[in-house]
Amino acid sequence: MEPILLREEAWQYKLQKLGAKYVLSVPCGSSAMYELNVPIAQEIAEAGLDDPSVLALLAQTIKNDPDTYMSHQIKLN
Repeated sequence: MEPILLREEAWQYKLQKLGAKYVLSVPCGSSAMYELNVPIAQEIAEAGLDDPSVLALLAQTIKNDPDTYMSHQIKLN
């Protein structure tokens, strides 16, 4: 199953839907870039579609402390 892109802010985040799950993909790192794919609640995803600042704030929180979210990461492919 391929993820469906719902919203994207270049170099900030991508909101995708994978089946029934909503996933926020956030680029992280400094010299070695990697992407964290973190499942988020449907309510947060829908709020972010209405108000992109919700997703931007969550993405910034993940970028500031990616180790906290590493255990929640899922594979998209």
